[in-house]
Parts: sequence; C-alpha cells; structure tokens
Amino acid sequence: MRARALGAAVLACALSSVGVAQARPQGNASLITGVCGNGSDGALWQDTFWCNGLRADILFGRERGRDFALGPYAQISSAGFWDARYGAGLSLLAPLNQDFPLVLSLGAGGHELEAAQLEGWLFWGARTYNFHASYSISAGLLLGASHDLSSAGRNTLFVGAQIDGLILALPFLLAYEAVAD
Repeated sequence: MRARALGAAVLACALSSVGVAQARPQGNASLITGVCGNGSDGALWQDTFWCNGLRADILFGRERGRDFALGPYAQISSAGFWDARYGAGLSLLAPLNQDFPLVLSLGAGGHELEAAQLEGWLFWGARTYNFHASYSISAGLLLGASHDLSSAGRNTLFVGAQIDGLILALPFLLAYEAVAD
C-alpha cells in the first residue's frame, strides 16, 4: 500500500512540474537577391535578369529547433528593375536539421498590377530558433517559381540567396554606436 502511495506521489509531482509550452512566433525580414529567368507562352526561361526583393514571415508553433512551424509570408520584388511583383501566402518550416531547416512557401500575388500569379518558394539555410527574442536570423539559398494567370502565361524562375536584414544592418548599427559614444 505504501509503495502505491509513494508511486502516486512521485507521479503527481512529475506531472505537476511539467511546464507550459513556450512556443512563440518567430519573425524574420530579409533581402532576396539572385538571377531569374522570365519566359512566356509556355517557355520557362527566355530572358535572364538580376532579381531583388524584400521578404518577411512569421512562423508559429516552434518551441525549439527541432519543431515544425507554419505561418504567413509577404514579399515585394522586381525582375530586372523593370517590373513590380508582390505576393503573400503560407510558409511551412520542416526541421531537416536543428539549425538548417527547409522552408516551403506557397502563395499568390500580382505582377505589374496587371496579372495575378501563383508562386512557390523553397528556402534552405540557417534559421535557428531564438530562445531570447521573437526575431529569428535567417540566411541561405532560395529557389522560386511563379506563373502569371494572364493570357500571356509568363513564368519566372528564381535562383539566389536570402540575406537577413539584421545582418545587412549590423555594420551601420555598429558605426552609429561608435560615433554616438
């Protein structure tokens, strides 16, 4: 009888010491840059351009680096500095490795404010879980594809890098701190 009571007490202590999940949203803002190819009428790559943009996301559901996460993303970009593109959708983070996950993003947007488009993005690189803040530094390789739903059916393929905005801002922040002191 005493063994059962002791076992029940140990079990009660163990269950009452389990903490509440600390999953916090993890946001990111980055520059995307790379080479993209545009094609129309079914062609995937007819012209090559330098493509740039800004991308941000918020991922929900992670408590540590080994967790999956899901959340919205939004971006604005340009192919060859001559057009405007915007898009938004959902991102799914799959932890292939604790510090180097794979992030798949699927969404919709517009191209030159004329044509709706469907897009997909695949990111692989550093994206650790930040235990101390809600900002997650991210840098890695980015592949993307979009298809306009207009009659021309333009396609864009993107191969490049995603560079964290904080990494780009650090030299300026350090210079400011050095001058301000």
